Amino acid sequence: MLTFRSAVLLPAAALVFLLTTPVRAVEYIDYTDLWIDANPPINSGMGGFGINFIQSGNSFDFIFATFYIYDPVTGKPDWVTGQLEREAGKTSFTGNIYRTQSDPTSGPFVPKNTVTASIGTVKFTPASSTTGTLLYTVDKVTTTLDLKRFTLTETILDGSYWGQASIRRTGCTSSGNNGTTSNKISLEIEKKTGSTQATYTFTIANYNCTMSGALIQEGRFQKINGASYVCYLGSDKMVNSTADLFNIAATTQGMEGEWTSNKGLDGCKEETHFAAVIQP
Repeated sequence: MLTFRSAVLLPAAALVFLLTTPVRAVEYIDYTDLWIDANPPINSGMGGFGINFIQSGNSFDFIFATFYIYDPVTGKPDWVTGQLEREAGKTSFTGNIYRTQSDPTSGPFVPKNTVTASIGTVKFTPASSTTGTLLYTVDKVTTTLDLKRFTLTETILDGSYWGQASIRRTGCTSSGNNGTTSNKISLEIEKKTGSTQATYTFTIANYNCTMSGALIQEGRFQKINGASYVCYLGSDKMVNSTADLFNIAATTQGMEGEWTSNKGLDGCKEETHFAAVIQP
């Protein structure tokens, strides 16, 4: 039976963070990012169009959206906002769209002259962590768009980390290895300048596991599809497979992400969530 008793020691602050972070039965994805039309008209580029999502709440159930769109009647640039809440028991969000008008900023601002009016509705239905469908109505004109996250700059995560991984294993050769374990980890991330290749090296208990492949950036998130996945126990190769790394994102203290593999240790299917703080 596989055992995962790590000798990696976390700094006190990181250990408190990991032990006090609430565990949720349902996975919530943070859609905070700049989003654009995934299928703009040919040669249009949809210049000047975009939507900002800011997500909040303990269960990420609220989205404040800022729309950079064009007036459906005049075609002139328009700025409106939306307030969306998660639909009960669903991954989609719905709410109202508002237009706020007031005095020109070139003169004295008079708060009482500010007027906010509800001008339509909006619904965001995620298709994945990086894509979704937006249906909105402004001034009685309805628009449907396929959205994707917009990448502003590449996130550089190179470095050394300490953290924790929650690994769910199913279909193992030895049935006793099925189940979910929580393991301390150390992590080294390397991506050479000018290269699209990235390498993630995890130390979990006595196992040394490396995942490497082409890194793709989608908005704030990164992923590696079909990464080479190799694990050693001492000099013995225990895994020679592939894995998908996804939902990789920088946090204020480090980084977080997920991986899945159809053939991990003991032939198990692995579904893993991990979070780590940067080593000082």
